[in-house]
Amino acid sequence: MENTQPEWRWEEGAVDEQKEHIEIRYGNADKTSPKDWIHIARIAKPKDHIFKVEWLVKQDAPEHQTMLADTRRSLNFYLVEKNEPDPWKYALYHCNTSANMYGQDHWAYFPTGSQGKQYTSRVIQLSAEESARLFGDSRESGKYIIKG
Repeated sequence: MENTQPEWRWEEGAVDEQKEHIEIRYGNADKTSPKDWIHIARIAKPKDHIFKVEWLVKQDAPEHQTMLADTRRSLNFYLVEKNEPDPWKYALYHCNTSANMYGQDHWAYFPTGSQGKQYTSRVIQLSAEESARLFGDSRESGKYIIKG
């Protein structure tokens, strides 16, 4: 049986930050604040099954190689290899999952451009009292992932 699903791919290109897009930031969610993460890339809504990806860091800088490689792996996985019928829809979903906080690259969705509202998951630190109030008998402080 022939595969009738379209082939998706991404390629480098300009992304208008004033329009709908996803932004990828790079950093350790357990150790650093989101405001300290490096803005590494933007992804435009696809056209003809092609996602435009604009890199926001110098690709030839030695200090960026690890984060570029990690981000390329994520782009390949979520936009191409996962084989979703609608990878854009899945990427938007991913922005609000706990999986979005596990790696080093974190995706945020901007439906009306960078100056508008963003949708992304976050890690928050709760005190023992806050944890007990929210979750009942728990007396331990801890970090929790919330949807944005």
